[in-house]
Amino acid sequence: MDEPILKIHWERFRAHVDLDVFMASRLLAPYIKDDIEQLSLLSEGCANTNYKVTFKGARLPVVIRIYMRDKTALQREVTIHSLVADKIPVAKHLYYDGNCLLYSYPYSIMEWIDGRLLREVILSKNEKAISQCAFEAGLYLNELRQIKFTHGGFFQEDLQVRPFDKEEEYLPFVLNLLKDKVVKNDLDSSLHAAVSKLVNTYSKLLPNEEEANLTHADYDPANMMVTEMNGKWKIAAILDWEFAFAGTYLLDIGMMLRYSHKLPNYYENNFIAGIKSQGFNLPAEWKKQAKLMDLLCLLQLVHYNPFSERPKMNRDVVSLIADTIRIWDSL
Repeated sequence: MDEPILKIHWERFRAHVDLDVFMASRLLAPYIKDDIEQLSLLSEGCANTNYKVTFKGARLPVVIRIYMRDKTALQREVTIHSLVADKIPVAKHLYYDGNCLLYSYPYSIMEWIDGRLLREVILSKNEKAISQCAFEAGLYLNELRQIKFTHGGFFQEDLQVRPFDKEEEYLPFVLNLLKDKVVKNDLDSSLHAAVSKLVNTYSKLLPNEEEANLTHADYDPANMMVTEMNGKWKIAAILDWEFAFAGTYLLDIGMMLRYSHKLPNYYENNFIAGIKSQGFNLPAEWKKQAKLMDLLCLLQLVHYNPFSERPKMNRDVVSLIADTIRIWDSL
């Protein structure tokens, strides 16, 4: 666990928004008029900007979340949080402006969740904490699996589902990625050939797009806030729902286990035990199905993050693709 893992060294999609106390006060004013004591940039994440705000009085801290990548993501996250709030721990949106009335980006004032990222706990090598949090991550994934939609597709702001078009279906999508110029350039020819062979050989294992559940689509330890309560570690909040869509829980499994071959076995074992704890039986080939779905995401990451722009991210993603080929037969 001493090499860079779990996205800790990935470059950002774009630079953080600089926010001073004056502007932060303006953004907070529709909800909070208390004097700011401290404004702290939260450096985690690769796209949006988050600031922790503490106040001079007794008011609890909040987070100003600025949506830089996708202006429709705010309303989508708010609606998803409402949908899952009684099943999944999420931070509350206390106030939000998706119309950019005060600021050039949509933003939300969110509840501050005290704790640590699960990624940090994993890097600390605390077996008890990792095991308990991984089990809870499995429990909550099983809850997401049970939130069903009539067909797969992408959410509109009101969570109406726009069905996948033909090229967005899993197999055509991954085959088109393999034809992409950036992907072909950043994967060496032998790795590209091996990925193409694997996809074509095992394409029947790709899930049915019509069997759709609420899929987080960024379900990993960098998006889980955890805390210790009465000697037991728990997930306090699952963060960053901007990529969520009506898809397959196997994608979320693949993302959660993306680095599992570099982690102790108890991480994966407890995560899967959490999924199964309510009596659900995973399909016989679940591990290969999950790896195929994650492979699709990894190829997409290469496409959007070429070596020339984000070399650290690109090289890590390419190494994960190579690892998928290397360990495939053992899955």
